[in-house]
Amino acid sequence: MKIFLRHVLINLLVLYFTDLFYPGLSLPHDFKTLLSASVIWLLLNKIVKPVIKLLLLPINLITLNLFSWVISLFTLFLLQILVGDISITSYAFPGANFNGFIVPPLFIGVFLSYILTSTLLNAFHSFVLWLIRKDSE
Repeated sequence: MKIFLRHVLINLLVLYFTDLFYPGLSLPHDFKTLLSASVIWLLLNKIVKPVIKLLLLPINLITLNLFSWVISLFTLFLLQILVGDISITSYAFPGANFNGFIVPPLFIGVFLSYILTSTLLNAFHSFVLWLIRKDSE
């Protein structure tokens, strides 16, 4: 039970920080929605994702594990369907200028927004797990 609660708390923090960092992901900041989304995301990652990986193992082997991002996109799509309050939308990046380094304005469509949200969720999740492991040593 302790491990389950730790994973739920990690997922809650990851969802919250991803929502703060990326404007294409929007979810309400009430505790009930965040908690339900983190529990559902945990169950999707621990139960549904391994089953899908097992079913798509031949495709994953042929593509040298490049197909795993499609599985992550699918679990993110299922999370959006199951929670309902989560929405992933397109985003217009206004551009940036920092000491002569210019990033032009960019429009991020819905599909690219799904990819970016999934990548950020996985990166933040890996970072938080790395911090916890680093702290326990």
